[in-house]
Amino acid sequence: MTDAGTAEEAGSVTPDGAGAHAADESVEPNPLADRRFLVFAAGNAANNVGEALYATALPLLAYQLTDSLVVMAWLAAAVPVSDLFAPALGAWADRRGVRGLIVQGLLAQAGAALAMNLLLLGGHSAPWLLFLCAVVLETGGLAYRTGWMTGVPAQFPDCPVRARGTLNSLFLATTLAGPLLVAALLPWVGYQGLLWLNLPTFFAPLVVWAVGVRPARSAPASPHKTAPASPDETAPASLDKTAPAPSHEGGRTDGGARRTAPRWVKRRAAGAQARAGAEAPPSRIRDGWDAIRQDKRISVMLVADMVLSAVCGTGLTSLIVYHLRHGWALSGQQAGLAIAGMNVASLVGNLLVSQRRRLRPWTPMTLGVAARSVALILMIVPVWPVFMFAVVLGALGQGAVMATVVMARVRYLPPGVLGRASGLIWLLTGGAALLSPVFVSALDDVVGTPPTFLVLGIATTTVLLHLRLTRAAWRPVPRPQEPARRTNEP
Repeated sequence: MTDAGTAEEAGSVTPDGAGAHAADESVEPNPLADRRFLVFAAGNAANNVGEALYATALPLLAYQLTDSLVVMAWLAAAVPVSDLFAPALGAWADRRGVRGLIVQGLLAQAGAALAMNLLLLGGHSAPWLLFLCAVVLETGGLAYRTGWMTGVPAQFPDCPVRARGTLNSLFLATTLAGPLLVAALLPWVGYQGLLWLNLPTFFAPLVVWAVGVRPARSAPASPHKTAPASPDETAPASLDKTAPAPSHEGGRTDGGARRTAPRWVKRRAAGAQARAGAEAPPSRIRDGWDAIRQDKRISVMLVADMVLSAVCGTGLTSLIVYHLRHGWALSGQQAGLAIAGMNVASLVGNLLVSQRRRLRPWTPMTLGVAARSVALILMIVPVWPVFMFAVVLGALGQGAVMATVVMARVRYLPPGVLGRASGLIWLLTGGAALLSPVFVSALDDVVGTPPTFLVLGIATTTVLLHLRLTRAAWRPVPRPQEPARRTNEP
């Protein structure tokens, strides 16, 4: 038996593949009313501020050091390169739990950020060294994100979808601080000073962890079960579940005090538990792929997300920053303010989806892609207000698409394979995003920056066609009714 059974019970799939859409009508409480969620979100937000500082300052520093779009694009490509490790990290989360991923991921990020800062301080600014540090830093960040994202449904079981959407909106809100801080602090501390300010933020989630707001310590989920285990399955193993536990001096079974079992009894029980764990089926990455393939809605969104990652990924972001500096001749401070405006628009688009009480993914997905396509075409107009309007419009649409995708994964994917399925999705979208800097840089060298925006806009319209052709996957399909019983009555 695979996860198809549990997915179908949860309303994820039906025999015709379209899905039962009762889940789309469910209403969840606001996670902001939960104090534990607020504490968790505060640590997450502090970490996000540092990430925003890093993401804004590093490409601008690369431009200052090399004056090259290619170097800027490849430093940005460290994110999709790290996605190559996503399936393995997702399998780790499903099999062993998320606690180790969170702590080790944060420590790896802090170590890589410290190494990068020391290299720059010593004058070692070779692009390949910076790229290596960036890959390690992003891989640690991926481990941290895999841990907390996979743990959200168990940590906030009353509102898993809205909690995931709200944290995504919070991510965008806190990333606004990055460009604003760059614009405010750059004249005082420089690019390297901004990277040093990023370093302490990796420890904010560890402080939250230390005060006790963390994913529960639980047994790893079986790859073939997503439903909660029965009491017998969750109870500690013993030598005899029906008889009272033995004691070493006659053993009292009347409820009185008992001495601790001898060491040989504990060793035998531990051995039985180890053998039971060894006999469990392995945590197969293929189970995550089966869950993606069996739900048409996830499959449709995956294809759309891959195309958008290739066309509107890190290459487009670097191209916009490069055009602000090189084409419009803005200073680093002015470019930071322009990026802040783009992030505000992305946040607004994200909030328009994440704060809705019900999630109906097809509509915000289609409107968001349409806004991004129109915006790219408008960027060819050589008028500054029109260009900035296009930047804001595209970010608005992309924010809506981002919220729709991340919330739909929590809604439709079975909990027992969420880590592996998410890891495979990150791998595929990250692989597509790797094409973005290569394609955009090559196209810019051949035709120039404004025509590149036009080509990207036309390519984005293919996603609209894909969503239109797969519209049937989103239509409500009633659950199969139980057949009427036959009787012998005339």
